Order: sequence, then structure tokens, then C-alpha cells
Amino acid sequence: MKLRCINIVSQAPADLTAFYEKVFAAKATELVPGRWELKIGDVTLVFTYTSGNVVVPADTCGLEFEVENVDGEYERMLSAGIEISAAPVTYPWKWRAFAVNDPDGNNLDFVQYVGE
Repeated sequence: MKLRCINIVSQAPADLTAFYEKVFAAKATELVPGRWELKIGDVTLVFTYTSGNVVVPADTCGLEFEVENVDGEYERMLSAGIEISAAPVTYPWKWRAFAVNDPDGNNLDFVQYVGE
């Protein structure tokens, strides 16, 4: 398992993307509308949109960990008694994932690339 990315959710992700592109002198890629990825070494910063209807606590973060078998990790965590709100899903950008929240409310995504 390795840290793959840090997810930053915002009501203005395009502005955040432009800022971080300048900070790191790098170009982000918009994989699907409203989702940009900026590769910094082995970690990717992801900027996504949230509507005003979704409350994202200001004192939390989102970490994404790449695993070899996302369904196996899902089953392992369920067996360990970790509360998971939804089964793994496959996203249009070809990553299969599920999420858990730690006791402080931080979001942890566990992902596996399932594309070509």
C-alpha cells in the first residue's frame, strides 16, 4: 500500500488548480469535468468540486492510498470491524475505490487502477 494522492475538495477547484500549478511549476490534467490531477513526485494532488450543499469540514483532509486489490482490502477492513458506508465502485477515470473515515472525520480512499 502506498500514498497515491491528497484530495482537495473545493467550491472553486479550477482556481486551486491554477494556484498549485504556479506553486509547483507543473501542469495539471483535467481527467473528467471538474476533476484535476497534478503529479508532484510520487504523490498526486487532486482538486475536485463540491457544491454548497455538501459540507466539507474545514479541519479534515482526504488521503488516497493505492492498493493491489481494492476488493480484498474492503473485505479485510470489514472483517476488522471498520465501518464502511459503501462497497467499492469503479469511476469513469478507471479507478475502483472505497472510502472510510477515521475517528477525526478524515476521509481515506483506497483505490486500484482498473483501466487498460
